[in-house]
Amino acid sequence: MSLETLVSSLAVSLEAGVPTHVMVDPMLGEPIPIGGASSNDGPDLIDAREQAWGRPVHAIALVPGIALPANLHPYLVELHGRDDPWLAQTAEIALAELTHAQADGLASSGLAAHRIGGWLQSSMSALELTQAIAAMLKVNTDAITPARYQRLADRRAMAWLRHVVGDTRVAAQLGRIQSWFYLDACGELVQLKSPSEVAASLRLTQAEWRSFMQGELLHQTVARWLGERAQLPRNDRPPPDAPACYKQAHAALERTEAAARRWPQRFAKPADHAAWAALTLLHPGVETHHDVVAVLNAPPEADEPLETLDTLSPLLSALRLKATP
Repeated sequence: MSLETLVSSLAVSLEAGVPTHVMVDPMLGEPIPIGGASSNDGPDLIDAREQAWGRPVHAIALVPGIALPANLHPYLVELHGRDDPWLAQTAEIALAELTHAQADGLASSGLAAHRIGGWLQSSMSALELTQAIAAMLKVNTDAITPARYQRLADRRAMAWLRHVVGDTRVAAQLGRIQSWFYLDACGELVQLKSPSEVAASLRLTQAEWRSFMQGELLHQTVARWLGERAQLPRNDRPPPDAPACYKQAHAALERTEAAARRWPQRFAKPADHAAWAALTLLHPGVETHHDVVAVLNAPPEADEPLETLDTLSPLLSALRLKATP
């Protein structure tokens, strides 16, 4: 989706007269330069953010027990309707984040910051809205886990949660948050609409929590796969949508276990699994080709460490492209 189309779609989709906010996740840095504030001083930080944005800013105070400095808590920027220039500018930032995450394809880490979490509409007061969001960001699961923060301010986490538990349950927890828009991994604008003013708490089963916690590796896989796919010289297949991406990437990650058992030294860290999963999505059956197998079976050069899939995947992809008529 082009920036012009994204901005137009977002502006048309927003309901006139309903207060609109941009969700910001500053965990990996601010989306715009913020100066003159102590890193942990709440009032000073809010003042600095409001000066930078030129708009009211509302901190989302995470519930007690989440050990995260206040400057890393998500926050909302209040917009002045659908014509606010920050609507287009934050859409541009979100699109640039997505482009950066996928730019290097298989050579990418897939870990680029996604600081624009989305655009929210609600008739609630700012305090009520931040409290409602804070409740959604608290881990709620049957699983035994030390985790306390469900980081839905990162739009990738929200997208993956929808895939794990379904849109109906995710939307039901919105309550008086009428709409939640975000840019998905395929560059499409997505909207979640609340079905009721009464929010329904979302509690994850143990199995759902295990799946949700695979999200970080899945996002790396999707970014590498889609980034490399966009650069392929022979790419006449229609692009998959986000649900299809997640389904295929999740299955590919499960299949990496067989390759990891076959070449354990090539799978030294989680990123190697993401690299191999992305490679298999680009070149199905890649593990059966003699040129790839020869590279993976080759011993390291003298005094050189053995290369893992994280660094080898671009070479293996090039070998497959060269061999494909």
